[in-house]
Amino acid sequence: MSGRSLTDELTTVAGLASAVVVHAQSYGIDINPICKALEIDPACFQDMTARISLDRLCRLLEACALLSNDEAFGVTSVKAYEAGSTGPFGYGLMSAPTGLDLVRFLDQHIQYVTHTSYSRLVIDVQGAHLSWTFAPIIVKRDQYVDMSVGLVMQRVRDLAGATADLVEVELERPRPRNLQPFRHYLSKRVNFGAGMNCVHFPQAFLETHNPTGDRRLFELMDLQCRSLRPPTAELPSDFVDQVRRHLLVHVSQDDYPLSEIAPYFGLSERTFQRRLAEHGTSLNELRDGIRRDVSYNLLTESELPISEICYRLGYSAPSAFTRSVTRWFGSTPSEVRERKSA
Repeated sequence: MSGRSLTDELTTVAGLASAVVVHAQSYGIDINPICKALEIDPACFQDMTARISLDRLCRLLEACALLSNDEAFGVTSVKAYEAGSTGPFGYGLMSAPTGLDLVRFLDQHIQYVTHTSYSRLVIDVQGAHLSWTFAPIIVKRDQYVDMSVGLVMQRVRDLAGATADLVEVELERPRPRNLQPFRHYLSKRVNFGAGMNCVHFPQAFLETHNPTGDRRLFELMDLQCRSLRPPTAELPSDFVDQVRRHLLVHVSQDDYPLSEIAPYFGLSERTFQRRLAEHGTSLNELRDGIRRDVSYNLLTESELPISEICYRLGYSAPSAFTRSVTRWFGSTPSEVRERKSA
């Protein structure tokens, strides 16, 4: 792999991978050659404020899972993790005064710890429901999600003890052959093949008081996470390129409206549309172009099922995706994939 790519703009806190080296060694795996091929400096895993390409870290974890022949590599790596390795994010979770504080902290800083394309917290009479997913260009992310959820669940257990057993986890990943590691490190209430990753925190957890909670430290870590968020200003100077890159991250959201996009750029809807028109394009044209490019990449460079690609691009039905691919390439999704492999 050479040079930086668009996927490298989506980053995660490097400390999340601090246990990977030790865990890989337990399988007799030396990750240094893998890291070299991926252009990752393993030393950054011990830096509590460093950031790393989310895509490259996902690839590292997937390679380790493959070499170890263990589909639970990511989730079991948490046993080698030292609390606080993610810096202010980890310490914020540990010092949260209550379960509700922990959940709100997660929601506020999920974009600090890892770039997502969508995340949402809903609190109702049953509890809190935090859901999230990633941009479709991050193709293989199962091991990363397993690991990151496992780390969060460690903090949940520290705070709530047995009440943590009431937390329910839903993952996008396929159902593993051996459920035991996932039930042990995540939750006994874990389900797979979900449309989106989600953790359901019951009301009993939200009301739990953390025996080691520290309000002052918690508030300080909140401020630290806010100050360390990846700058969104580091975008191309060209307005259309800025919009295109923003849409790329959110391409899986079929209902991502102009009313939410325009304010992100500090513009009214009318001004936003006029700016695009001045560049000879429109929001629909940009979205369509991104879907075309990403669909071709996923059809020809990944082994994802066509139905999964359809979902990642925000289509409500495979038939709609097929119509778009035929319009773009003059062939069905299956034909595009077969032509590339021929």
